[in-house]
Amino acid sequence: MTTSPLIRRGGPIGVSLVLMASLGGSRGGAEIAKAEKEVQMSPAARAPLIGTWRRGTTCAELASALTNAGLQKFVLEFVAGNGFIPGVTSPDQIADPAKPCAGAVPRQHSHFFTKNGAFGSRDWHGQQVDDGRYRIVNSSTVVISKEFPKVTFRYRIRGRTIAFTPVIPKGCSTFRCGWAISMAYPGKTWQRVR
Repeated sequence: MTTSPLIRRGGPIGVSLVLMASLGGSRGGAEIAKAEKEVQMSPAARAPLIGTWRRGTTCAELASALTNAGLQKFVLEFVAGNGFIPGVTSPDQIADPAKPCAGAVPRQHSHFFTKNGAFGSRDWHGQQVDDGRYRIVNSSTVVISKEFPKVTFRYRIRGRTIAFTPVIPKGCSTFRCGWAISMAYPGKTWQRVR
């Protein structure tokens, strides 16, 4: 059997042709398109997400993001959990629940994505406070798996910054959706530090 010059060179056209031939007529066009897309997404296309991303966060930003998403019931929990108010470690320690950010200070927070698929977050002390696994779906979508069901995020990288937008089902009122908002800070950008 002779091999086409395109296949010998291993170019994307050749690989796609081999895939189409190997998948044959028994599979539908959607499966062929999916296989082609997976081949075309090289490890280099996934690499931009790998690294550590950091930003200064504020209590007001988080409270606003949760409230705008209809998740205000989690404001006290996430304000306390993110250490915005020095000395406060649980929601019942917040002096005035109607003003959850009174006495709050800004905090540095970071997320990291490793080559082997680990996801995590670090607080302002550099201590890991979150962990999970991630999977790249395409050049603008990542799925993070934790102790609760998977969460999908759209992301956009521009230069050395990234912005995350959680894909939250309409009307979602679970902790998972609150976590997605607190992870992303929708509309805000994170700076690459490594």
